[in-house]
Amino acid sequence: MTTIIPPETFAGRRILVLEDERLIALDVRDILEQFGCTVLGPVATVDAALQLIEHEDPDAAVLDVQLNGTTSEPVAEALRAKERPFLVLTAYRRSHLSGALKEAPLLNKPVDERKLRTNLSGLFQ
Repeated sequence: MTTIIPPETFAGRRILVLEDERLIALDVRDILEQFGCTVLGPVATVDAALQLIEHEDPDAAVLDVQLNGTTSEPVAEALRAKERPFLVLTAYRRSHLSGALKEAPLLNKPVDERKLRTNLSGLFQ
């Protein structure tokens, strides 16, 4: 049985997208905009994401794990400190994640629109 997620679940939600692979970032952005979200970014660095968290205060985030040799763990910690939910979009298995990233809902790359909708909806319940 398929769960129906009402469109108002996402309407106006401000979602930070942190992804260093441009095509994936644009794909995630387009999907989120189709859901009715306002996308912050996408950004490709930890510093840019931290600035958006500080100045734009997102409702939630979609985080890649590995960003040109660094990890998005500081972004996950900043979101957790502000009590903002996030999910992880990665090619890694959960066993390769640590800290706040390991505790977050996990989506595998490439992004699956249906799974993104379901997992994002779970962040707002």
